[in-house]
Amino acid sequence: MTAKTWVTALVVAYVLAACTGCAVYLAHKGHPGAHLEALGVGTSEQHVEHEIGTPSSREPLGAGKRLSTYRVELTKQPNYARATVHLLLDLVSLGIWELPGSIYELSSGHRKGDVEIVYGPDDRVLEIRDYQAIQAQTVSSGGPQTQKEQWEAFWNAVNK
Repeated sequence: MTAKTWVTALVVAYVLAACTGCAVYLAHKGHPGAHLEALGVGTSEQHVEHEIGTPSSREPLGAGKRLSTYRVELTKQPNYARATVHLLLDLVSLGIWELPGSIYELSSGHRKGDVEIVYGPDDRVLEIRDYQAIQAQTVSSGGPQTQKEQWEAFWNAVNK
């Protein structure tokens, strides 16, 4: 084979591999998870199970109430800092970063979390406890103090 054939084959292979997904787009768009917005107080248990599946555990709370825990796929929020980092790495590497960046974004988008729902005696939702929202609030409530904590907060924000 000639050098031109090798170069053409290499360019075609790279273009096909880079088209797996754009890392900048994937980080900017996020990843949808369980559709908890469709649920609310008063929603029937049957509708909840239709939206997010069967609970992983159930326990009675007394007075006819019960707590059901659901294992759901969490929403990966859009991360503009990570999208910017992918864009800069794409520009610096002349597009070579696109393949590893896309692989990283596609593989890191699926996290599971627990959502607890309290049902009343009539099998209707009384309360929804979304642990993803609780964790996000506790992380952002206290500002980092040391430089190490600032870097850890930045790293966690980029990998969120």
